[in-house]
Amino acid sequence: MIKPFAGTRFSPSILREEETLCLPYDCLTPVIEKKLRAHSHNAIYLEEPRPSVKSAAVLWRAWSANGTLAHDSPSYYLLIDHLGNKERVGLLGMLDLSRNKKIWPHERCYRKFIQQRKKHFLSIGLHLSPILLVAEDKSDSLKDILSALSKQRNNFKKFAGYKASSFDGVRRSLYVIDQPVWIRRLKSALSPHDGFLIADGHHRYTAALELAKEGRLKQTLCYVTSSRSAVGLLRKHPPVPGRKDLKQEVPKLAQIIETAKKGGLWPRKTTYFWPKIPCGLVYAKI
Repeated sequence: MIKPFAGTRFSPSILREEETLCLPYDCLTPVIEKKLRAHSHNAIYLEEPRPSVKSAAVLWRAWSANGTLAHDSPSYYLLIDHLGNKERVGLLGMLDLSRNKKIWPHERCYRKFIQQRKKHFLSIGLHLSPILLVAEDKSDSLKDILSALSKQRNNFKKFAGYKASSFDGVRRSLYVIDQPVWIRRLKSALSPHDGFLIADGHHRYTAALELAKEGRLKQTLCYVTSSRSAVGLLRKHPPVPGRKDLKQEVPKLAQIIETAKKGGLWPRKTTYFWPKIPCGLVYAKI
């Protein structure tokens, strides 16, 4: 259901010199944008291109031609978020969009933003902004394999150790998982009998799903972790400009999953999954 893929990423020299990650488009503020646009290889130039989405496609072709990018064989990517004295562990892979009955949205989408994301996919021809999935993982199979990967991280190729980002203060480490034995184990763990909650990225997912139904897309980039992880994902949503602050308590993750499984939706901005999965960790051609 979630498969390995041949990723494309910045070369080590670029990663050493510049901040290359950025928040998803709907989390960017003018202050954050200004900081990130100071770096010529930041993913913001693809995620939120100026003056139009066409400029992102031109830039990608230039990066592809000038040796800026490195390429991997089919792999999963182990992402470790360093949160003080805790760590959140998850994987980047490609979600098979034909298996959408196992995917549970929990927020309503807006047509305007779905159309924007569809145009973005087709104009750039890249997967670059992962949706965030949380596996229900009743059997603990994904939790156990993520724990094993984390403990053995030094046996894998680490291609990036990101400094604390300017937009959320989180340090991140990214490892390539391309060994056949691990790929087999991960394919099994990521094809569960239960399913996955969309924690973040509803418009990106809906846009990808519509393109799949139109025959233009088969899969989409995702990050997945386990609901059984010891590291919490949920926070109270920060204030939204022009919107009255929500007074209700943050629902439990199990509540959100149970409601979503039954087709129920929570009001927008009820939940806030943190940290966000940044763009620019790894790219893949459509």
